[in-house]
Amino acid sequence: MRIQGRLLRPATLAERRVLKSLGVDLLRVRRGLNPFVVCRHVQKIASGRGGDLPALRALLQKNARPVPPMPALPDSTSAPIADDRAA
Repeated sequence: MRIQGRLLRPATLAERRVLKSLGVDLLRVRRGLNPFVVCRHVQKIASGRGGDLPALRALLQKNARPVPPMPALPDSTSAPIADDRAA
């Protein structure tokens, strides 16, 4: 693998096949991960010495941020509010 900052490019055909199986041509490693660790994972899988492709896929998957709950909006109907004092 060739490491250019957070961008990982394949150096061999085997590494390219691993990246293609992930569905990408090159990897952009997010800030929470070490690009050298991800590089070692790809190299292990490419060389056939071990490694786990589903584990690598899970490692590279973006963290889903929880959606904040929407506050209850006031009733926006145009009908007048029935008030006992109005009668």
